[in-house]
Amino acid sequence: MKKMIATLVLMAAALIATASPLFAEDVYVQSMRAKVMAEASFKAKMIAEVNKGYKLTVLAKSGNWVKVKYGSFDGFVSALLVSNVPPMEKQTIIKGDEIALQTNVRRRASTYTSAAAARGLAADDRRRLSKEEKSDYDALDRMESFVVGDAEVLKFMEETKP
Repeated sequence: MKKMIATLVLMAAALIATASPLFAEDVYVQSMRAKVMAEASFKAKMIAEVNKGYKLTVLAKSGNWVKVKYGSFDGFVSALLVSNVPPMEKQTIIKGDEIALQTNVRRRASTYTSAAAARGLAADDRRRLSKEEKSDYDALDRMESFVVGDAEVLKFMEETKP
């Protein structure tokens, strides 16, 4: 009886071992590139580098690493770089007539406009806004031109201590 149970257990184990490729899980690379390493470590020797969407067969999972089949090699890929679903295709949102898109799209700002935006309003805009909104940009420029040295800051801090 014991021999029969042992034989059944061995047969079941053999069946499971041979059937596992039939039930193997596949994962897909989600990042632009993923390194297949010889061991479960980023410091290990790199076997290959695979591109986004590449399908790998999972042999085992161990923490943050997935043991995969790559060609005739077994290697490891970071679990952060793979998923059970293929990566999404590149999606485009804008659809329409090519000519209409070329004529109706907003153009890139000129270098002058970009530089002016980086510095703030242009002088003409400042004058116009100063009159309309009663803002005094000249006073602001004078305030920004003041330079306070370290000695003055220390003196101020000493004089204002409670």
